[in-house]
Amino acid sequence: MGAVYLVVGERVALVDSGPTTSAPAILEAISAIGLSPSQIDYIILTHIHLDHAGGAGLLATYSPRAQVLAHHNATKHLIEPSRLVASAAAAQGKEAMLRNGEMLPVEDQRILPVRDGDKVDLGEGQVLTLLETPGHAPHSVCIHESRNGGLFVGDSVGHIVEGTDAMVPITPPPGFDLDLYLKTLGRLKTFDASRIYFSHAGVSTRVPEKLDAAARKLRERQAVIEKAFAAGRAESAFELVVAHVCSELGYVRQNLPRVYAYWAEVDIPMSAAEHVRYYRKTLGPA
Repeated sequence: MGAVYLVVGERVALVDSGPTTSAPAILEAISAIGLSPSQIDYIILTHIHLDHAGGAGLLATYSPRAQVLAHHNATKHLIEPSRLVASAAAAQGKEAMLRNGEMLPVEDQRILPVRDGDKVDLGEGQVLTLLETPGHAPHSVCIHESRNGGLFVGDSVGHIVEGTDAMVPITPPPGFDLDLYLKTLGRLKTFDASRIYFSHAGVSTRVPEKLDAAARKLRERQAVIEKAFAAGRAESAFELVVAHVCSELGYVRQNLPRVYAYWAEVDIPMSAAEHVRYYRKTLGPA
């Protein structure tokens, strides 16, 4: 369902922490490639949604020298996560919170707030450039890595199934902004990246195609909502968006039923509801 990435130079960075419940698998994987969690210098969070940052506090206890980097507007929620957890519970429900596990706070002296253009030099030709990329969330950060010319995008592009055309942009509450999302996708195209590292999940070298697909799918959802409102069917907009998104996921439904079930039961309805709310707020009738 999700991926974190270990970037190794003279220093070591972990991109995203995953939820707390993923920590045992991540620690095992770090050991399997011959490293120790104590060698991690940075835990860099693409954003602070629980499936990306919920495990940061726990992993930090295994990585005592690691600094935790996050968007400058998000660091307060790592120090005191109660409001973030309450918001996630309201949006996703009790079952999702059980999947994510408890979010432990991060000590404030270990946190580095990041801003657009900040760099982390890992040595051996690997420099990470941090980019503020709002749209999916106001505290989203993407990371350009110099060694391979790749982009770690968190959820700023969407969810994919590696090796297929399946893609679902995710638009969760409360910070989705369509205009900013589209601007972010346009900005990412300017990097002429060689590959995208998706948090959900895998790597694609079809960079312009994936960025264009995400923008197209967001605009299609907007068009579905606009059409429903124009036809006096505002109450059906949510169901129409869900049906539209799911109609493109036949391969996933047939071959990856667990992934499809999670997307169809959690991510897609949540995204549809937020996109309709965004439309009502910004473009819909008064």
